Amino acid sequence: MTAAARLDRARRHLDTPPADPVAGQLAVNLRAVRPPRPCGHGNPQCRALPTRPYVCGPRCEEHQPSRTRPYTTREQP
Repeated sequence: MTAAARLDRARRHLDTPPADPVAGQLAVNLRAVRPPRPCGHGNPQCRALPTRPYVCGPRCEEHQPSRTRPYTTREQP
């Protein structure tokens, strides 16, 4: 297939109207609504809400990674 033929085929494909939607059908994928994840710091876990996502897991305001690193010795403001 030549380049001109491919372009012509693509133009015809783009010019065709979309299919009619089915009643009750939505054209996007929706994720299931999940409850917010509680803070996962400590043992037993803190379980506070609201949290922010971090690589180490969801953390509340008090347990942000910048404040709970084991190798810091000075007080964080």
